[in-house]
Amino acid sequence: MVQQELTITNPTGFHARPAALLVARAGKSKSSVTILHNEKKVNAKSMLNVLGAGIRQGSTITLLVEGEDEAETLAELVRLIEQLPE
Repeated sequence: MVQQELTITNPTGFHARPAALLVARAGKSKSSVTILHNEKKVNAKSMLNVLGAGIRQGSTITLLVEGEDEAETLAELVRLIEQLPE
């Protein structure tokens, strides 16, 4: 398992468009992808779970990735989150 903590800088947080991009990329992975936010564990492959997590600008999240392509998946998700469109 690999993990990384991130602070969301996108002004709108994970609203529909950024959440859709994250879920689409996580869904391509063979690994499980979990977001930890405010003591909640959220399946990053579920649009409803990601939207329901209430992740806003300034939120700190931890991405947990576990599986056969975990390192590659984590690197791509971190890059995606850091470059989220508004």
